[in-house]
Amino acid sequence: MSGLINPLAAIIQQASQLPDTGVAANYHQRIGTGNPDIWCLLLDTSGSMDAECKGKERRIDVLRKAVEGLDWRNYKLFTFDSVVAEITSPDGLWRCGGSTALDLALDRIVALQPARTVVISDGEPNSELDAIAAAKRLTGTISTIHIGDDRDRDAIAFMRKLAELGCGSTYIQDLGRGHVELSATIVALATGGNRLMLPPSRS
Repeated sequence: MSGLINPLAAIIQQASQLPDTGVAANYHQRIGTGNPDIWCLLLDTSGSMDAECKGKERRIDVLRKAVEGLDWRNYKLFTFDSVVAEITSPDGLWRCGGSTALDLALDRIVALQPARTVVISDGEPNSELDAIAAAKRLTGTISTIHIGDDRDRDAIAFMRKLAELGCGSTYIQDLGRGHVELSATIVALATGGNRLMLPPSRS
């Protein structure tokens, strides 16, 4: 009897010897990786950020005020539109225009090996495929804040997909509610807390 092979045990043994791929591999690749002292914020400054928030301020103005309330010593901030630029003060968030080269922004910070990255965007990159490919090269977690039209299901789905790939969380932000809530959301996602977070894979 002792010489018989348990089929289930054999399958489990074989599975344990297979390379770690898929969701589990992605989780192990990201969680706890990167430089723990580097948190990156990627801020969308494309032309769509000139739109008004439900008849109030422009999206870019709400974003600027939210960023002004952060402790800048804790973050490396980059704007992205047609080009990517590192900024060291909120002055870099007065103007907006151009396309949405999110892939270039993600590629820009690969060498920094951040532990956490937060992408704040309307979720309409020049190329979703290029953005996802760039995200796969990045260390640490990636969380997202969608600040576009909350009726844009495709844009929201992309932001959730990006956060899911990055083992992070996503939040759909109504900029009409002002900059204070946006600032709190940024801090919560960047520090790994759970305030104002939504699961990335639910619609």
